[in-house]
Amino acid sequence: MTNEEFVELACPHSWFLVADDLHGQAVELRQGFGQGHLTHHDYRSGYKASWDNTNRSTFLLASFVLENAIKAFLVYENPGWISNGKLSKFLKSHKLTDLAEKSTNIPYKTKGRGTLKAFEEGNESWARYPCALSKENSAQPSILDDGLWEKYEWLMTAYGRRLTKLLSIYWRGPHGFGGKYEIKGSFLGAPPQA
Repeated sequence: MTNEEFVELACPHSWFLVADDLHGQAVELRQGFGQGHLTHHDYRSGYKASWDNTNRSTFLLASFVLENAIKAFLVYENPGWISNGKLSKFLKSHKLTDLAEKSTNIPYKTKGRGTLKAFEEGNESWARYPCALSKENSAQPSILDDGLWEKYEWLMTAYGRRLTKLLSIYWRGPHGFGGKYEIKGSFLGAPPQA
């Protein structure tokens, strides 16, 4: 594969499409909430916790959606980050708050920070693996309650609107690759554009 072919795979539109695909799956899983649950009894401490049996997978998918959407903004703003046949070191992170901080086009950077932080914590440990890399960073799973889910959907809708608008403007990438995208329909929870 050439650097030029890599740019086509790594362009902002590709990040946007992966985010949208994963978002659809996260929404479907979330709609199944309430059909099963797990309860953990810790008989040493007396601690008892329950969570939906799809909590972890929905949380992880939503984290990946946020990460891909943010990286769509970053590649849009920084085409050189995909120019040499590999992703820039600035894109090789799962820290949603740090990634979002690097963007100038991302909507609600401050207001969305708490939501990103909640998903970042799970993405770095319990949502992806049964534990973190060390005991100091390991934690019990968070509950993807209705409040956090609503914040996630609100943020995704904002990201969807902004990305749909940005991608409809000609984007000039490295190696002569560029284009604009005609996006019709609902993407990332954003209503269809007129």
